[in-house]
Amino acid sequence: MTTSLRVGSASMRIVFLMFALLICSFVRTASAGDRYAFLVGVKQYDKTQLNSLAYTEADVTALADALRKAGYADKNIVLMTQAGGATNFRHLPSSQQIRKELNLLLGELNSDDTLLLAFSGHGVQFKDETNVYFCPMDANLKDRETLISLTDVYDMLADPKTCKAQTKVLLVDACRNDPQSRLSKAGGEIELDPAGVSEQPEPPGGVAAFFSCSRGQKSYEHPDLGHGIFANYIIEAFTGKGDLDKDGEISLAELEQYSVKQTQSYVRVELGERQTPERRGTVRGLIPLGTFDTLQDIITNSIGMKLNLIPAGEFMMGSPADEADRQEDEGPQHNVRITKAFYLGVTEVTQGQWFAVMKTKPWEGKEYVKDGDNYPATYVSWDDSVEYCQKLSALEVKRYRLPTEAEWEYACRGGKSTLYSFGSNSSLLKNFAWFDENAWNIDEKFAHVAGTKQSNPFGLYDMHGNVWEWCSDGYDKEYYAASPVSDPAGPSTGSYRVYRGGSWSNAAGSCRSADREGGDPSGRDSGLGFRLVLSPSGQ
Repeated sequence: MTTSLRVGSASMRIVFLMFALLICSFVRTASAGDRYAFLVGVKQYDKTQLNSLAYTEADVTALADALRKAGYADKNIVLMTQAGGATNFRHLPSSQQIRKELNLLLGELNSDDTLLLAFSGHGVQFKDETNVYFCPMDANLKDRETLISLTDVYDMLADPKTCKAQTKVLLVDACRNDPQSRLSKAGGEIELDPAGVSEQPEPPGGVAAFFSCSRGQKSYEHPDLGHGIFANYIIEAFTGKGDLDKDGEISLAELEQYSVKQTQSYVRVELGERQTPERRGTVRGLIPLGTFDTLQDIITNSIGMKLNLIPAGEFMMGSPADEADRQEDEGPQHNVRITKAFYLGVTEVTQGQWFAVMKTKPWEGKEYVKDGDNYPATYVSWDDSVEYCQKLSALEVKRYRLPTEAEWEYACRGGKSTLYSFGSNSSLLKNFAWFDENAWNIDEKFAHVAGTKQSNPFGLYDMHGNVWEWCSDGYDKEYYAASPVSDPAGPSTGSYRVYRGGSWSNAAGSCRSADREGGDPSGRDSGLGFRLVLSPSGQ
């Protein structure tokens, strides 16, 4: 007798992503408890039963970043992934370790604490059964004891002996219909249920369940996002974008409104499909799920320079070994955490902005230059750009500086892991950048007016092409192998300084987000400029 099961998929993968947010049942006051998160991402499975997944670890890692921004202390976030487990066995997402670490955390919570519980990996539902199971890294589909039952999670959250908080919110990202799943058959004993539309278990009283799609729909992912689509917008909501009324807090209603609207729109426009997140159950209380600093998204300084707020976050810096046009100094690819938000110039520093501070025109009379206030300031060395930062800082009594190389790449990527901030299709680069194809090759041999192409997801222009941009770091092609995770600043000294982004005379490969170069800090060129960082505090 065979056993049929259903697995959730996300556009040619199978993914189950479960978030549980535990909040107290009263409006938040100054005495509200701490926020906690328990996040699990499983990427690699026994291939005889389950396919490996692309974005599960990225989902929970990015969610952890967003929660830090939303008021969750780093020490209160448990992140279990196979990558993390390679250095700390306690973080390995096996069935035993997940249960052990979860019970350990739940035992620490008080009634006024907030808990977020998230699982990202495969989810399975057996035929003629409403229960859904999460698959740890050592899941055996023939042995349900190796699986994590959603019903058991509900029971743990509902039992006051296990979980003292009274109100819970559960978010589940899983397909409700999977006729094209790639799940392998295990010796002919496991078959897919082609209908795949069985009911999910109902949440108990006091628990609201928020599913990524409605019954009979698929939950999609997209490589340009580097996440499941629903997961992507849950993450975005917790970075502050879900604070729809700009009061510095995100409520459950705001989380739902933002993620539903964005998910529906993206799936319709990009995939021509329908995906409608669905909420079930009710909660008590109006406590916010996260809080944010109420900073302006964009500011304009005394010389008319616009700077956008770049949120704190985490990303993979450098390029994978198989990336097209990759250079040796772009590896090893490594995890980097930007722990503080910062303002970054919307464009490179222009000639008008340079003259307003320095009263000089270093580009004047030089070859390959167009003169005008809105063209990038070129023929400026690293030393020149540092002097500019010092003088503007003195003028405004604030601290302007060059971005670190890590800040620059993080801002350039705009949350994407692809070759460029818009994806990996280099044929689209002309819409976002001035490079050899639409400048040098057609005899427009100069940097073009700043900000005339499309912006990246952070609202920044010309991060690809137009002019190379100086960074504060000394250049060391071996630095990535020793880079710290949090806020790497690079070598403080050295014969060369880093510049990034490509220019109007370079090929598309040099304009990739990961491409990096080093040059003499006294060097000047028609394709070399810079942009500025300002911390939110001005210090």
